[in-house]
Amino acid sequence: MSERIMELNRLVSVSTGGHILYLYDDVDAYADNASAYLISGVRSGDLAILIDSAERIDRIRGLVLLALGTEERDRIIYVDADSFYDTSGSFHYKTVMEHSGELLKPYEGQSLGIRTWAHVAWKSEPCVEHELSVFEAFADRNVKGHRLVSVCAYQAGSISASLQVKMLRTHDYVMTDDEFSSTDLTGKSGGALFPSLSAQREKDRQDNVERLRLEAAARQLERITANNLDPVALFDEKGALVSLNAAFERVFGWAAQEFFGMSENGLRAKIGLRNVPEGERAPLSKANLLPDPAIQAEDAVRAEAIALSENGEVLNVLVTEFALGDEENPAGYAVIYRNITDFRDSERKLQESVERYTSLKRHNHDAVFSIDGEGRVINTNPAAQTLIGLTTEEMIGRPFSEWLAEGTMDDILRNHVAGDESLRPTVRIRNVDGHEFEVLTSTAPIIVGGRNVGCYILAKDITEHKRLLIEKQAAEEMNRAKSDFLAVMSHEIRTPMNGVITLTQLLLETEGLTAEQREYVEVIRRSGDSLLGIINDILDFSKIEAGKTELQLEPMNLREDVARSFDILLADSRAKKLELGLSITPHVPEIVVGDPNKLRQILVNLVGNAIKYTEEGGVFVSVDLEEGAPEGWVRLHFRIRDTGMGIPEAHTEHLFDPFYQLDNFMTRKSEGSGLGLAITKKLIELMHGTIGVRSKLGEGTVFRFSIDMQLPDFDEMPEETAEVAEAPVDVAAPLRILVAEDNKINQLVMERLLDRLGCESDIAEDGIEALTLAERSRYEVILMDVRMPRMDGLEAARRIRKAPERYGKPYIIAVTANAMPGDRERCLDAGMDEYMNKPVDSKRLAELLSEAEAQIRHSGKNSGKIIGESKRTTEKHD
Repeated sequence: MSERIMELNRLVSVSTGGHILYLYDDVDAYADNASAYLISGVRSGDLAILIDSAERIDRIRGLVLLALGTEERDRIIYVDADSFYDTSGSFHYKTVMEHSGELLKPYEGQSLGIRTWAHVAWKSEPCVEHELSVFEAFADRNVKGHRLVSVCAYQAGSISASLQVKMLRTHDYVMTDDEFSSTDLTGKSGGALFPSLSAQREKDRQDNVERLRLEAAARQLERITANNLDPVALFDEKGALVSLNAAFERVFGWAAQEFFGMSENGLRAKIGLRNVPEGERAPLSKANLLPDPAIQAEDAVRAEAIALSENGEVLNVLVTEFALGDEENPAGYAVIYRNITDFRDSERKLQESVERYTSLKRHNHDAVFSIDGEGRVINTNPAAQTLIGLTTEEMIGRPFSEWLAEGTMDDILRNHVAGDESLRPTVRIRNVDGHEFEVLTSTAPIIVGGRNVGCYILAKDITEHKRLLIEKQAAEEMNRAKSDFLAVMSHEIRTPMNGVITLTQLLLETEGLTAEQREYVEVIRRSGDSLLGIINDILDFSKIEAGKTELQLEPMNLREDVARSFDILLADSRAKKLELGLSITPHVPEIVVGDPNKLRQILVNLVGNAIKYTEEGGVFVSVDLEEGAPEGWVRLHFRIRDTGMGIPEAHTEHLFDPFYQLDNFMTRKSEGSGLGLAITKKLIELMHGTIGVRSKLGEGTVFRFSIDMQLPDFDEMPEETAEVAEAPVDVAAPLRILVAEDNKINQLVMERLLDRLGCESDIAEDGIEALTLAERSRYEVILMDVRMPRMDGLEAARRIRKAPERYGKPYIIAVTANAMPGDRERCLDAGMDEYMNKPVDSKRLAELLSEAEAQIRHSGKNSGKIIGESKRTTEKHD
């Protein structure tokens, strides 16, 4: 409906009956007004008839039923317009009137007023419009003077402007959503009723006069607002927007036409205008209260608020409202939205900077002193108060040098070196209680207005730091001393043990020993093995504790490697007549990627302990899969059960502690370092696993551990060559071997072992003699001790590798008692090809010599550096 027609509907007077044209835009308002109209009529004793679609009837009925009693509900008649009038066909007023007579027949003779509400919809054919206009006129004549009010509701968007004018001629009143809700017909207005058509036209004339006056006032402000750099909105005295200037579009980003016709409330909602949080700024004036026309620009209402631009940017704005015109001739009001975002951002950044500085100073662990140009204290932080023992108020104005026990202000200011803490000056500060602290100082200038007015002194108490540094250095020296001690002890113990164990093995292989002599020799061998095991445990544990133990991953046959562990322990179990059982479930994979040596070490430790503490029955091991492994991995669950004496529950929590003996709680019968289970636990954790124990005294013990192992990627594994094994090498002659060894016993041991292997050997007392003999004889293999007088084995190996034309290219095997972390790597880096620990194992020596022989023969006798080095060292050299 046009703006002119809408303005005709202000309510100023009353009539007792009539025909109302209701144009609605909002569906919710429509339902509220219809239900209020029906409720108000029934409560005043009238009969109410609702003619509408079934969907809208259901919605209105739901609102009505909540407000009326049973008798009142019976006075409302609901008519389904779609089914009764067949609105898809022609709309004929006679049918409607006949139907109305039928509906009202039960109420004849009763003094009831009647209210009808009909929602009218039609197609746009001219004949329907004609019949509708006839119906409107007919209905109008029938309601006059009969205390009957009739409402015809139309959706405003469906009526053309020309038809609106036609219908005005047949209706007493034309109303919109808000206007209808203001009448006493809905029970909401408190008594406002309908004006006559002549009154509406008079009011329209007055409104036009007022609009012209307002337009004149707007033109008066046009030049001012157009050139204003701040966004400006002009409103008429009723709060309707008249104009926006170009600055509004520039600042907020919306086109001005999107706001025309809005109230100030609508504009505020559009730009998201809201109060700044209470307590931060002055509150914005309430949106539903307009400025008093008497308040002129000099007394304008100002408040700070937050708004949003069209692209979502948050803006800080200062809103200023003031009236236009005067009290007698008000001309609306203006609102200015000054953008103060940049100002507030700068203010906020400055405040944040101040707060950061204040917080940094307050919470800084170092003492901070603000000093003026004369060296006097301006301010301090809590750490400075603790350092000096005075409050800030007590220090202000006093010279900072007053608390210097050693050093001067010149030392602090002149010797400052930025960026290098080690070069920063240190002074001694004396607390008021007499205690002195050594502090590390640094300075920063205080600049005000481009002028240096003082400095900040930051004093870091390093008294405790220096003490801890000294303790750290002492601990590191002790740790180095411990490592050196272990290395020396390993070498010194292994060197004589090499003679004891190897000569004992050789002695046992000789003929003519009596049974008693053989028994004594066996005791010596076992004692030597036990001592060597203890040494190995200590070295293994030290290596693990230092974090230098790494897994050597390779494809392994799980069943075979577990069985090999049993082979090592089979003799012990048979000697005690114990059963040794192994069970591996079928779904455990045969090939996995892991460290077979460390897995065997774990099993030998656990199964060996079980055998040691079991006198009858047996030890039983099972292997199964457990859930929870990552993709491409398996989690193996091992269970070691024995029928031994068991362990008291109070002692199980200490089993994995270093140097803890299983039989500490009983009479000591076994020997060992007490490190086996501690090493086992560390190795299992290295494999991402866990271990636990459950035991009961007299009923045996069960150890359980789980480890993760990777499944092999068969697509990436190299294909096996057709050759299963190399053809045997024809030995043209025994290897010529040089033994570089300074210990007489070990010389004898190596000579006897090599004789048994059919090899010729010469002896060199040290590294220098080894070089001399190597130059003279061009040996094929050198068994090189590492620690020797005059020149050690590492230096000798380096010299041999640097001058192959002089010494040839022998296969060098390190034979050393050094077994600490990094010893093997140092030997290989020096140019040696293999590494072997003392005491020398005859089988290991035979394997290394066989490997050396195969490579020498394959590459050509002394024709160049040996190629195809052993699998154990290839990765190291690469």
